[in-house]
Amino acid sequence: MAGLEEKEEVLAEDDSQETFHINFLVGHIENIILSEEFASLRENFLAQHCHIFDDAEENKLEYMDIYKQYTDLIEGHIEKELTTREKGFQMSAFVHELTKSHTLDGEVFDLLLTFTDFLAFKANMLEIKRSQEDNSDTLTDLLQITSFKS
Repeated sequence: MAGLEEKEEVLAEDDSQETFHINFLVGHIENIILSEEFASLRENFLAQHCHIFDDAEENKLEYMDIYKQYTDLIEGHIEKELTTREKGFQMSAFVHELTKSHTLDGEVFDLLLTFTDFLAFKANMLEIKRSQEDNSDTLTDLLQITSFKS
């Protein structure tokens, strides 16, 4: 059966240049957040600050300062990487394109939302803190993230 090519069925297609550009940038974002550099950056920040967090219902004021530093770090890294990969990239223009587009569904956006969700952030901090206290592996230590692209 050599020579037979796989055909992909397309159920809906949006050929606009804007949609193509958004999808192109989303592919870059995917590669950025799946990189070892990004994982290391994120994990180092969490490990450095997790000792401050408690599993209490009421949040301390300093949590928000750390959370702001975290979101600035994550957003700054993604923006820096996108700028190096796409000449003339401007985050404000990209965000504007996204708000006009209806393509905000998908795993990448779900994952990006976890980086900007305080409760998910606090849960990650507490998981890292527990793993440091009992010297156990965290879920992220047990998972290996691999890009399907070669």
